[in-house]
Amino acid sequence: MSTRKFKPLQELEHREVNLFLENLTLNKQINKEDDSHHLIYSENDCWVVSNSRIDNREELLNLLSLQVNDHLSDNALLLKMYHEYGNEFVKKIEGDWTLAIWNQAKQELLIARDQLGISALYYRLTDEYMAFSTYIKGLIEIDSHSIKIDEVYLAGIMTAWNTQSNNTAFVNIQYLPPAHYGLVKNGEFTLHRYWIAENTPELHLESEMDYVKQFSDVLEQSVKNRIRHAKNLGSQLSSGFDSSTITTVAAEIFKKDKKRLTAFTSIPKEKTSDYFPEHTATDESYLSIPTAQFLGNVDHIIVQSENQSIIKNIYDSLELHHAPLHAAGNMFWIHQIYLDAQSKDIDTMLIGQSGNTTLSWTGYPEGLQIKRLIKRILGYKGKEKFSPTSYLQYLIAEIKNKLNSNRLPSWDSYSFISNQFAQDLDLIQKMKETGHDPTFSNSIHNKKGHINFINPLFSKIGALWQDLAYHYHISTYDPSTDKRLVEYCISVPNQYYQRHNTNKWLLKTAMKGRLLGNLIHQKKKGRQATDLAIRIQSEASEFQELLKSFRSNKAIQYYLDCQKMETCLERILENPRKKEAYNDSIFLTRGISCALFIQKYDKRLYKK
Repeated sequence: MSTRKFKPLQELEHREVNLFLENLTLNKQINKEDDSHHLIYSENDCWVVSNSRIDNREELLNLLSLQVNDHLSDNALLLKMYHEYGNEFVKKIEGDWTLAIWNQAKQELLIARDQLGISALYYRLTDEYMAFSTYIKGLIEIDSHSIKIDEVYLAGIMTAWNTQSNNTAFVNIQYLPPAHYGLVKNGEFTLHRYWIAENTPELHLESEMDYVKQFSDVLEQSVKNRIRHAKNLGSQLSSGFDSSTITTVAAEIFKKDKKRLTAFTSIPKEKTSDYFPEHTATDESYLSIPTAQFLGNVDHIIVQSENQSIIKNIYDSLELHHAPLHAAGNMFWIHQIYLDAQSKDIDTMLIGQSGNTTLSWTGYPEGLQIKRLIKRILGYKGKEKFSPTSYLQYLIAEIKNKLNSNRLPSWDSYSFISNQFAQDLDLIQKMKETGHDPTFSNSIHNKKGHINFINPLFSKIGALWQDLAYHYHISTYDPSTDKRLVEYCISVPNQYYQRHNTNKWLLKTAMKGRLLGNLIHQKKKGRQATDLAIRIQSEASEFQELLKSFRSNKAIQYYLDCQKMETCLERILENPRKKEAYNDSIFLTRGISCALFIQKYDKRLYKK
C-alpha cells in the first residue's frame, strides 16, 4: 500500500476520453447517465464511470438477489455491488474493466481495474489535483509543461529490464497495476491490491482427465465471454499453440451458430528461412493456412505489410502510446493487421499474447535438474549447441571478461544505453534491487518462476493493446489473461504440464483432434518480423539520415550511444540476410524508439 497527499479543488471536468478531478464533486451537467454510452451513472449520492465488459453478470445479480435483467446497465450493477460490499466489491468482478466511483457522503473516490485484462487506468497526483484516465494522453495534456520523464523507466526499455513498478515514462503519471484499487480519502491516496494470484492453492482431482476436462471448460468459457457481442470477429493467428487454440475454440463456438470469423497471419514479404536456424518458423503461414482450412468457417488473410514504413511506424507508435516501446520492430505488422481488420469491418479482435504463461505453459523441471546442468556445462543455450572449439573460445572470453576490471556491462550486446547515463543512474545497483539479471541466464524454474512470468502485479501488456483497440475502434481481448483461467493454470500440479514424455501435455491432450496434428507435434518456434533487417535496408537512406540527426541532439547523445547505433545500422545494411542482422534490427528499432521519445521531450529530460 502506498500513500500520497493532495489538495482537491472545486470541480470535476469531463474531457472526451478522460476524467479530470479538481474537486470531489461532480458537475451537474454530467450527472445524468448518457443513454447511448452509459458513461456515468448515479444512485444514492454516488457516481460511477466505467469502461467494462463484465463476464459474471448473472453471478453478481444472484449475489444481489436480483432477477436477470438485461436493462440493468453495467454501471448500475457495479454501483449496486459497491453499495452492498463496499470497496472490496472489486474482488467479485470478472472481465476486462476499469472504473471510478465517487461517494459524496464519504467524500471518497475509488478507482480500480481488472486482474490482468486488456485495459489500463492511469492517474496523476499533484498538490493541486488528482486526474485519472484510461489513456495517458489525457493526463499529459492537462499540464504538458510540468511533464517530467522517468529515467529509470527509460533505462528499463533500453535494457529490456522490467523495473517491477507501476511507473510510466513520466515521473508524475502512474499506472494503476492489475488487481489494484486506489482510494482517495481525507486528501490522501492509498493503493490496495485485492487479488493475489500466487495465493491460489494447488488443485487435486481424481484423475488426469479431470484436469483436462476442467481446463477445456475454463478455456471455452474465457473465449465465449469475449466474443458474445462480436458481429464481425477477427483473430491473430500464428503457427503457435496459443493463437491457434484461441482461434480454434472461437471457430467452434461460432460454427454452432453458422457464423464465420477472420484470421490474420503476418508473414515476411520475402523468404527469410535460409538465414535462421532450422527450428525457427520464419513464415508462419505453413501452419496457419492449413489450420484455417481445417476449421472450415475461418476466412484467412495473409498480411505482408508491403507498404509499411518502419520509421513512420515508430513515430506513429510513439504518438499512440506516448512511450518508447520494447518491441518497436514488431509494431509495423501489428498495425497492418488492424488496418486490414478495419477494411473487413472487424469489431472484435482476439489475441493470445499471454498464452505462454497459461495455455501453453510447459511446466518446470523437477528434482536436481541434472540434465539442465549438464547441458549448461556443455555449452547449450536454448536449442543452440556449441562445438568444442567455439565453446572453448566462449569460456576464454568469459574468463577474460570477468578478470577485466574495465569489462563491458552485461547489456552491451543488446542495448544502446550510454555508459555515462548508466553510471549516473547507478543502473547495476538498481537492477540488483529488483532482482533483475541482465544476462538473462538465471531464470527460476519453479512455481515462483511461473508467477513471475505471468507478472500479475505489474503487467503492462494490456495497456498497449488497449491503445490499439481505441485507435482502430476494434475491441481487443486476450482469453489467456482470463482470471479463472490464470487461477486454474496456477493451481494445476506441475506434473500435468510435463507428462508421459509430452511437453505441454495439458493443452495438447485437451486440443487433441481439435488442433491440426502437425501443429500439436511441431518442434519449430515461430518468429514475427523476420524480414525486419531487409525492410531496414529498403529504407536505408532514411535510417542513415535519422541516425545522423541524433548527433546534434545533446539529450540523445547523453542517454544513448549514437556511434554504436550507427555501427549497428552499417552491419545490417552490409548484409541484412546474415543471422546476426535479425537481432541487430530488433535492438536498433528499440534504440530509435527511445531516441525519438527523448527528442520529443528533451527539454524536460536532459541533465546539463
